[in-house]
Amino acid sequence: MGGEDTKSLPQSGNGRKNFVDRRKLGELLVETGLLSRDKLHEALAAQQGTGRRLGQVLIDMDLITEDEMAFALAMQLKVPFVDLGDHDIEAGVIESIPEEVCRKFFCIPIAKENNILHVAMSDPLDLNMMKEITFITGFNIQPAVSTATQILERLQKHYHPERTMAEVTDELAKEELLEFAPEEEGIPDEDDLDKLQDSPFVKMVDLIIRNAIKKGASDVHIEAQENQVRVRNRIDGVLQESITLPKWTQPIIISRIKVLGGMDIAEKRLPQDGRIRVKAKNFAADLRVSTLPTFYGEKAVIRILNKQAAFLSLEELGYGEENLNIIRKFIKRPQGMILITGPTGSGKTSTLYACMSEIKSDEANLITVEDPVEYELPGINQVQINEKVGLTFPFILRSILRQDPNVIMIGEIRDQETAEIALQASLTGHLVLSTLHTNDAPSAVTRLIDIGIPPFLIASSVVGVVAQRLVRKICPECREEYIPNPELLARISMKEEDLPFKFYKGAGCTNCNNTGFKGRTAIEEILIMGYKIRELIQAGATADTIREAAVATGMSTLGFSGLQKIRQGVTTIEEVLRAVYQKEELTTICSHCGKAVSLDFRDCPFCKHPLVPTCSSCNRIVQPDWIACPYCRSDLKSKNKA
Repeated sequence: MGGEDTKSLPQSGNGRKNFVDRRKLGELLVETGLLSRDKLHEALAAQQGTGRRLGQVLIDMDLITEDEMAFALAMQLKVPFVDLGDHDIEAGVIESIPEEVCRKFFCIPIAKENNILHVAMSDPLDLNMMKEITFITGFNIQPAVSTATQILERLQKHYHPERTMAEVTDELAKEELLEFAPEEEGIPDEDDLDKLQDSPFVKMVDLIIRNAIKKGASDVHIEAQENQVRVRNRIDGVLQESITLPKWTQPIIISRIKVLGGMDIAEKRLPQDGRIRVKAKNFAADLRVSTLPTFYGEKAVIRILNKQAAFLSLEELGYGEENLNIIRKFIKRPQGMILITGPTGSGKTSTLYACMSEIKSDEANLITVEDPVEYELPGINQVQINEKVGLTFPFILRSILRQDPNVIMIGEIRDQETAEIALQASLTGHLVLSTLHTNDAPSAVTRLIDIGIPPFLIASSVVGVVAQRLVRKICPECREEYIPNPELLARISMKEEDLPFKFYKGAGCTNCNNTGFKGRTAIEEILIMGYKIRELIQAGATADTIREAAVATGMSTLGFSGLQKIRQGVTTIEEVLRAVYQKEELTTICSHCGKAVSLDFRDCPFCKHPLVPTCSSCNRIVQPDWIACPYCRSDLKSKNKA
């Protein structure tokens, strides 16, 4: 863009012509009334020592518009100003300069006569551009002035007529979106919001992020494809396509994201990580950014850490009433270890935070060790891992034990050393909460053994294990009754002609973006470390044996919890089967009604008859081969019911 200098321009015919006598750009803007002299001095002071052209400084300071700058520059250089919005250009003329060169220098050929090529450009003072396009085309270049925005729009219309950048941004901007600003800029005033949008590409990235936050997405995927850029949002655990962009926008969008995340925009061969802060008047979120080089270009994934959504209470997690009471008893214990297990994305961190919020008080010292600290919890001491300086889980845990803690939360147990310190801490008067990546609650025991923890230490320190999954909830606005297909019913051992309760699904509406689901809830199973379970652990029992014993002593499985959510009309069969990969097809026969029932059910869903053996006198769960009830000493052979 224009500057306070007198560089020469290549011209047709006589090669170069000096504009030594032309008026300075700033003076011209003042004379034409586009700029006050005070504002000019302010811009010149801002330009000092930056090496930037005055025109760009004026635009960045919002003192003049891009169109006004282009018109003034044309007057200063005594070259034509071209409005590309209604300017006819022959297809063969545009293609005189390759598309990538036009985008690089913000220029476009507009006419050709003999050996002269007329080119509209945003910065005719760029001599490197002049030399390169003269060399590429072999023509003498006759410059004209236009805006960078108009040039890019015209190139897009010619080479990619399916969608222009303005149309894409307008499509995203149709909905009311959240205000967005990097953390260092603070919370913007209403008058300053427009200043954040200083180019179509900045606006595009901001709109993508705002739109994802507004829709409640947990992640944004910006993926380079062969002929386009695909943007997808992960909403309620499922990726949904948001918008597709032209292929040429990919490097510009990724560069903008890298700038926001404090990453190296020149490094495109290696993965990078960064972090962005989003603040608005009534909203705050952290964005964790990750880039990855792929075959068609760099891919970016933005994890949205919504601070408001993070602070869920235990009741809001969706646990059943009985299991909720068990968890509350766990976290009220003075010592011991509580493990939350499940795959990535199953809500383990939210459960940990809910537990910490529940037990937080002025009388207790609560410390967390996380990698990274995802959400800030007021009143709790949070420590972030930094392996570059040696701040690892084991190192911090040893230091924490000298900080007189009551409760310690460990983000994840990853290795033997961390597990040993945590288990020892739980034996010495501390309540320890942590997570593991296992498929169910009993597998947490074998996982600890696999990483080198002695069984006796697990049996004596672990209080209980909570395994959970997240399933999508049916949208309350479009929920309707339906009958699932026979194949789905067969997977939970039911038949269409004899259904024990009603089934519901979402028809799809604007409230749920036509998915039929809105929000998520947890399904869970809780393994209580009772006497029998501890014996099996010390004896080296397998996860299946521990699971059978836990079910026999009253553990509600993930499958049973999912069935309860289906029965209550909260979710669908498909959601439960997608979240819980267990032995759904293995069934048993109800001794009362003779129907096939899943092994995970405690009661028959058809006749409500208990499937787990119980004592007829005290109604407690017993083993099938027991002769007498150990609780009330009744004779089981003659009285027990199955």
